Amino acid sequence: MTSILYPRLLDQAAADLHTSYATMTVEQLRDKYTFSHPSAVFAATGGRRVHAEHLEELRRHIVEAAEEEGFPGGGRRRDHSDFDRQIARLLHERCGLVAAEAAVRPIWAFLALVVTPDVSYWRFPDPPVDRILATDITRHVWGRLWWRAHLLVLPETVPDRYRLLNTFGEADFDQIYARRALLGGSRTLIRTIADTWPSVDRHDLPARLVLRDLLKRLLRVAAVVEFDTLDDGELRDTIRSEAEVTVLELRKRGGYGRATGSSDRS
Repeated sequence: MTSILYPRLLDQAAADLHTSYATMTVEQLRDKYTFSHPSAVFAATGGRRVHAEHLEELRRHIVEAAEEEGFPGGGRRRDHSDFDRQIARLLHERCGLVAAEAAVRPIWAFLALVVTPDVSYWRFPDPPVDRILATDITRHVWGRLWWRAHLLVLPETVPDRYRLLNTFGEADFDQIYARRALLGGSRTLIRTIADTWPSVDRHDLPARLVLRDLLKRLLRVAAVVEFDTLDDGELRDTIRSEAEVTVLELRKRGGYGRATGSSDRS
């Protein structure tokens, strides 16, 4: 697959735009979008440059999805998890990015500040800089969603390739995403965890507590087992076995508390 190259908004320009836009209302930002910027650059090689028409279409789809969620209105505490799942699939299907290009922070800053400033600041009012500038892609308003879809998407032969997006909320998926490198960067493992998770009998334990402990156990297994060498059945059995031990040990321990719920971050 030939990657589409997106403009990369230089750091100072991105910081200046964020400083300016952070003081504006969503309504004021609605006429600030554009599809180019004088401080944006492209990679010299590696794909074909995105056309303005492609960016226009991408913005249109994002705005339409946001409008279904009440954009430009919608309170700070509103649950946008459905919107996030829809956008994750949209970005992954339509951006035409490969993982190497999607790891470039200034691409996401360009999409947030140039193409969709109004929707970006609607989704995260008064956002910390990482939500907009992509100093941490795992926190970026759009970058985190592309990566969530990329790590969970199933093979093209599967009818509903993006169904695993429904398994975890953002905060729970962050538990996996934060450990992806230590887990060997295995997309197969991450997908199988998500596919197996609904069948895990957690008894009365908080979901996030079980997930966090399960991931610790899988990290220990990863020191001696190459997960990608296991067939599907072996991998599922390994995850289920470690999950059973997790639940058993947590129940034995007792006093685990319930402070670690499974609600999404806003």
